[in-house]
Amino acid sequence: MNIKEEEEIKREFQLERVILFSDAVFAIIITIMVLEIKLPEGLRHAGSEKIREAFLELIPKLLGYITAFFFVGMFWAKHLKLFSYLKDYTTTLIVYNLVFLFFISLFPFAVSIMTGTLSPSNAIGLMVYFIVIGLSMLSQTLLAGYLVRHAHEICYYPAEIEKNLQWKAQRVNYVSLPILFAYLSACLYYGVKPELYGFGFIVWGIIISRIRKKYYPSANDDMPLIARLFSSRKKQLVKDVPPID
Repeated sequence: MNIKEEEEIKREFQLERVILFSDAVFAIIITIMVLEIKLPEGLRHAGSEKIREAFLELIPKLLGYITAFFFVGMFWAKHLKLFSYLKDYTTTLIVYNLVFLFFISLFPFAVSIMTGTLSPSNAIGLMVYFIVIGLSMLSQTLLAGYLVRHAHEICYYPAEIEKNLQWKAQRVNYVSLPILFAYLSACLYYGVKPELYGFGFIVWGIIISRIRKKYYPSANDDMPLIARLFSSRKKQLVKDVPPID
């Protein structure tokens, strides 16, 4: 084995360590969040009414965990796709990845703040939750942008990276996410009802999906799983419909 082959093996091993470290962070985050969902102590001899009240108190935490699990899973799937194109790494890539993982690691904190303080008169916790989601999206966009700019150095099939990552649609986050942050800040400043905070994310999602459909009309790999399932089912039903004589 020559020196070049040894260096390649070493690089592959080090890149694998980066991926395993990232996966471990995601797994720990999900585990920490679910540990927050537990009944209070001292219910062994409690009456049914008190137990029911304790369960009702857990509902906000359970809903917060479900939504956070969805977002963390979405970020992990995207991260998996990004790193599947890598053949090498750089120090800058490690920094971008650590910044992304830092914002992802804030999810347990954001969920606990949101579920512990959210009320019709207090939306600060929800604001913190949405900010963590937005910063995670922005940092992942920065990571994807680095791959696109340095594809010839660190990626397999560099000519296809921009298309595979749907970069023309994804780079809109550089502008849309700061606007989204401004919208959330305005909502908090003017005391907008908490249920309207998600409106900005809905608009953001529609804009991104329209742009993606415009530039990549045949691509559906990044669609949500349920949407892909219904899409494939619809195609199958159309295919099975017998022709009209």
